[in-house]
Amino acid sequence: MSILIIDDNKDICELLLNILLSESLQATSCSNPLDAKKIIKKVKPQLIITDMLMSGVDGRTLAKDLKNNPETKKIKIMLMSAHPDAFSESEKVGVDAFLAKPFEIDQLIEKVKNLLE
Repeated sequence: MSILIIDDNKDICELLLNILLSESLQATSCSNPLDAKKIIKKVKPQLIITDMLMSGVDGRTLAKDLKNNPETKKIKIMLMSAHPDAFSESEKVGVDAFLAKPFEIDQLIEKVKNLLE
């Protein structure tokens, strides 16, 4: 099961990557949202975990584009954010899950495993 983490904060990418790898999950990360679509084509992830607010590419726009593309619409997407309106925003773009920042590691793992089932 391949997971792609997209966040313009390298530390968040590293943290999430280490958490997922410690759970024996196959994961990779992308800290430049402008490279995301190229990496998605290469990696063909089953799940994308992306931040909502990023420089270069907004996570909502990325999610909408992926869900509207026949080649990528089946990829599960989890949007994460600390923004107070983020949950309702995530519902509008049709993501599969939402994770509020800050989050507990157990919350992340549970959501990821549910999405990969």
